[in-house]
Amino acid sequence: MAVISAREGARSATHAHIAEARRIAATNGADRNDFDTEFGPTNVEIHAVSTAVDLGDAGMALDVAEHIDPSGLSPERQARFLVDVARAHAQRRHVGEATASLLEAEALAPQQVHSHHLAREAVRDLLQFSGHRIPETLAGLADRMAIA
Repeated sequence: MAVISAREGARSATHAHIAEARRIAATNGADRNDFDTEFGPTNVEIHAVSTAVDLGDAGMALDVAEHIDPSGLSPERQARFLVDVARAHAQRRHVGEATASLLEAEALAPQQVHSHHLAREAVRDLLQFSGHRIPETLAGLADRMAIA
């Protein structure tokens, strides 16, 4: 519900749903991956990052992301988290930090990063922000993603 609320721009509802998810996840006590559902405190915080980015609150997203250790989750989930971190940096026009997050995500799950519309959108934004001074690492990533 938090994700849907964030995509609709419903800030208060998003925060209320994240708070409820945190409460529920705390009853689990730890991250779990029953039947590939990946639910627990870490995944809720990853959703808090994602929803903050969707709401345009890059500062909050980066603050929350700083305290997350996603290493116990699947590579795909870790990569998606890193794409959201990159999106937050892109909202702040931090080209280097955003590129670094995308490269880390690509190392974990290249097909997911290359095909995910949000990762592709972030790379296009970073290229535009860079103008004629596109960092070599970003240019390489854009080439691997077939983004002109």
